[in-house]
Amino acid sequence: MTDRYIFWTPARVYAAYRVVLAVILVVVFYLAPSSVMTDTGQPALFIFTAVIYLIITLISAALMSPLRRRFPNWSSLLPIVADIVLLTLLIHASGGTKSTLSVLLMVTVASASILLPGRGGLLVAALASMTVMFEQFWFSIQLNRGNPWHLTESAMLGFAFFVTAIIIHLIAQRLALSEALAETRHKAIEQLEELNWQIIQRMRTGIIVFDRSQRIVRANKAAEALMVSGSGTLINSLLPPALISMLRQWHSNPMQHRPAVQLIPGGATVLVRFAMLENEVQPLTLAFLEDQRKLAQEAQQLKLASLGRMSATIAHEIRNPLSAISHATGLLAEAQLEDGDRRLLDIVSANVARMNGIINDVLNLSRRQSSAAERIVLSEFIGRICKQWHQRGKSDQQIRASIPANLNIRFDPGQLEQIIDNLIGNAFRHGGEDACVELSAGVQKDSGLPWLKVSDDGPGIPEGVRPNLFEPFFTTSHQGTGLGLFVCRELCESNQAQLDLVDTVIGASFMITFAHPDRVFQ
Repeated sequence: MTDRYIFWTPARVYAAYRVVLAVILVVVFYLAPSSVMTDTGQPALFIFTAVIYLIITLISAALMSPLRRRFPNWSSLLPIVADIVLLTLLIHASGGTKSTLSVLLMVTVASASILLPGRGGLLVAALASMTVMFEQFWFSIQLNRGNPWHLTESAMLGFAFFVTAIIIHLIAQRLALSEALAETRHKAIEQLEELNWQIIQRMRTGIIVFDRSQRIVRANKAAEALMVSGSGTLINSLLPPALISMLRQWHSNPMQHRPAVQLIPGGATVLVRFAMLENEVQPLTLAFLEDQRKLAQEAQQLKLASLGRMSATIAHEIRNPLSAISHATGLLAEAQLEDGDRRLLDIVSANVARMNGIINDVLNLSRRQSSAAERIVLSEFIGRICKQWHQRGKSDQQIRASIPANLNIRFDPGQLEQIIDNLIGNAFRHGGEDACVELSAGVQKDSGLPWLKVSDDGPGIPEGVRPNLFEPFFTTSHQGTGLGLFVCRELCESNQAQLDLVDTVIGASFMITFAHPDRVFQ
């Protein structure tokens, strides 16, 4: 509709009107000449003028665009002047101002008030009045009337021309002001819409808009991150089956609580809320997607924030007397002690070291830095980690790796090394020093996301422990703090990855599902 409105400008409409009018005059003359001719008319002059008018209108319509570019100030005035002259000839040939064709000059004057700037409409009205008065004067001479200066009819017609020109000029001014105001408001609305969409694009909540046929028409970046594997777009795609099922449940019972769903294999679990969007063209529906992991993480961070500050304060307070105890045990170790006293001293030193390790874990948890992800070739990275463990005394049979050579991931190198070292250390700590650890990797077929699996052949993890495995300060070991796996999962989530315990027949197996390597973290 907008393109059609732009094409049919007033100049184009007037050009089409001239062509149609010329064709009608020629056709009517041959089909019903009495409707345009009076007894005093001149048929030969009428048809000659009508044909000339048709030819001129066709030529001017064909050359309208070139003439407008070459003569922008005269391109609208010349056709109007030609119309006045030729229409006056037609009026004269049809019998004078008493002919019904006189009203056609009114259309020309009104069109001039719209097409010509400033006082151009009044100029055309004056020109039309003069031609009509001249036509009546000349017509009176041809009919040998006694008083050729009796110009009452042409004077009244000229007065009507001026009134029409003034009224149409005022209306055109009002329309121009209204159009300018509408254009200004349209641009302001477009800017506001663009601003709103930019805000929506930067929201952490995923937002999609879809129509009655479940086809997505708008989606922000957060929604694409939750619903698209790798790089891609949701626009013009259909809703996934899980969302369609939830939409039907929402239509049947909007107040019903709906559980979180997984929209892509290996992706995050998402909480979905729907809302109707009023639209005059067609009803649209909004879907708000919330990453359940992020919500749980935020809730947990709120709970741990105060705990972290309190733990850090307590850790600092404990470290001072602990340093004094450690210094005192060091001085006692230099003295001559009996075997029983030395064993007691070793127990004190071991527990001091353990307390110091717990304090370091708590302090590191409270001041953990943000991730700086970069592209990593996983085979080279795992090779360096295996080499470090070999240098610690682990054999090639105890640490094995099978990583594809061309597999890339995006992760913070220091944090990934911390995670893998912790998982390997847990395998040897719980599976024994003779345990075997295998590192394997690949790409998920459905989602295209890379993964890394750390497996061991130890006793495995009891079923009762698995639900609380990643909770902070939960441990089954008397020597642990319960922060290792919690910190590992936190580091994974800060790199848009996911750490999970996977089912295995023998031992324990942890899998890291990485984000797509081509996705840029924000």
